[in-house]
Amino acid sequence: MRLFLAIKIPDQIQDKISNLYIPEEQGIRWTPAHQLHLTLIFIGDQPQEKIDEISETIAEIEFNTMPINLSKTGFFKSGIYWIGVEETNALMNLQKKLYRAIANLGIHIENRRFKPHITIARDKGISAPLAQSIERKSLGFAASFTASSFELMSSYLKPNGPEYQTEVEFIP
Repeated sequence: MRLFLAIKIPDQIQDKISNLYIPEEQGIRWTPAHQLHLTLIFIGDQPQEKIDEISETIAEIEFNTMPINLSKTGFFKSGIYWIGVEETNALMNLQKKLYRAIANLGIHIENRRFKPHITIARDKGISAPLAQSIERKSLGFAASFTASSFELMSSYLKPNGPEYQTEVEFIP
């Protein structure tokens, strides 16, 4: 099963984000609002029995509630449309602690710069007119919430896209 550590997005912020969607656009796959999250670490494919070891290790990490500030939107070359997340010290320190903990378990994870964001859509080839429409609709978007937990989640690939399930919730 594919595992990742993430902060779930509260319902009221999910609603605000989903108001940015342009459902009539063909070919773009919008992330269902209930699946919106901020990925802290993508762990990847792991056997079911690894969940307990990961959970026990992560449970030892100390963290506090933290503000999560969302603003600006953008596109990655890979076809991902995202909302940016402010790089606060609390968020970046938590991500570093989680990365070290997972790596110390001998699990290979990508070593690339953490760019906090929320994926809201995927499209192999976002056209210039579509990008402009999305940018116009999201102009001035901003939202904030307090993250009071994060989760170990699993992802199951289905024909309609991934389906996520919480395996363990971590609360300070």
